[in-house]
Amino acid sequence: MKTKSLFNLLMITVSLACNAQMRIHVINVGQGCATLVEFPCAAILIDTGGESNAYFDSSASLQSYLEEFFIQRPDLQNTFECVYLTHPHIDHTRGVSVIVQPPYKIKNIVTDGIENGSGGSQQKQLHKLAQDSEENSNPADNIGLEAVVTDEIGNTGFTNEKIDAVNCSRINPEITVLWGTSVTNTGWAAEEFKDANNHSLVIKIKYGESTFLVTGDLEEAALKDMIRKYNGSSVLDSDVYMVGHHGSINGTTQSLLDAVTPKIALIGAGDVGRKVYWTAWQYGHPRKEILQMLQQILTATRTPFHVQAGIKGTRNRTTENFEDYIIRKGIYCTAWDDTIVLETSGDKMWKLVDPTTTPMLLLQDTDAVLPILNLNTASVAQLEALPGIGSTKANAIFNYRQTHGNFTAVEQLDDVSGIGPATIDLVRPYVKI
Repeated sequence: MKTKSLFNLLMITVSLACNAQMRIHVINVGQGCATLVEFPCAAILIDTGGESNAYFDSSASLQSYLEEFFIQRPDLQNTFECVYLTHPHIDHTRGVSVIVQPPYKIKNIVTDGIENGSGGSQQKQLHKLAQDSEENSNPADNIGLEAVVTDEIGNTGFTNEKIDAVNCSRINPEITVLWGTSVTNTGWAAEEFKDANNHSLVIKIKYGESTFLVTGDLEEAALKDMIRKYNGSSVLDSDVYMVGHHGSINGTTQSLLDAVTPKIALIGAGDVGRKVYWTAWQYGHPRKEILQMLQQILTATRTPFHVQAGIKGTRNRTTENFEDYIIRKGIYCTAWDDTIVLETSGDKMWKLVDPTTTPMLLLQDTDAVLPILNLNTASVAQLEALPGIGSTKANAIFNYRQTHGNFTAVEQLDDVSGIGPATIDLVRPYVKI
């Protein structure tokens, strides 16, 4: 991924008075989900992927993406305000081992509380991380933990300081959980109640007037109850829908789409060319029927192109059948598009951002504080984030340092090509020797 200056897109002033944006990063973790949501003042992570076989390593993919992301957002200091695991299946929890290691810091954890299933050990690992943090004598190091129970969720959803841990100044996002573990069986079949998919967290993020809905792997029995729970309200209504269960036939219903009325759909699924077990090829994801339903209701469009759509079920681990299908509406899938990044300014308008050519957001929160950088150790990417610097000046500083040795005073920046007293005054509060 190329690192370029944000100054190609906008000018940053000392007050950082610019549009405050949110970005949704659907990271390509193959057959699985890992969604990074970026705010002007924070980042959260929903699920950690993903697929693992001789052809694809989702944990390596996740780690690489997060490393690059935090290089371009040094103000976040490798911190997740919250990590949410929708449910304990391995295609959603495999990357936990990545994020519990340095340099990453987790402030809050939200799960459905279940510790069995193919990804149960990873979910348990996160729970233990929070529990162990309480044994530290410094309460500032404590990690908040919330296990959400559906029976305790009201008719507008459930939130608290752990679920909604993000507090930005210009546009403060609202993060709400709409579904979790169901303690009471409302009439589901025994297998449906046993299935961890039906106890997935459902998360809604509201940023200004823009909205994003994640339903995990919730299946038809639970979807029916959730739709009934919020019937007659706009709770489920969302601009962007993270398609349930990777586009499986049982993860999206017409009733759900009628309640959500999405403009854009995002799918986390793997490349069908990897013909081994536990892949999109095995499960037939995403299914043609779901794509057809989405194309009927989505309002956003994209240039028509051909994809492989699944037309067969998932249970017998036999060769799945796919057929050519043309996408015309705003359906984006990691199987076709690689990592997907959507951006909004909170005005219900969304645009697709190419992560390979457009830098991640740098600090844009008016009340946030840039980290103090050491001029003698800061990377080019970190220098670029300073007010008034950008790519050219950052490289000039780096090259000067390589040629002349370490700086002995901030004023020595005046000797760097392209930098004068005005620029020095801009950066002085944010640098040290």
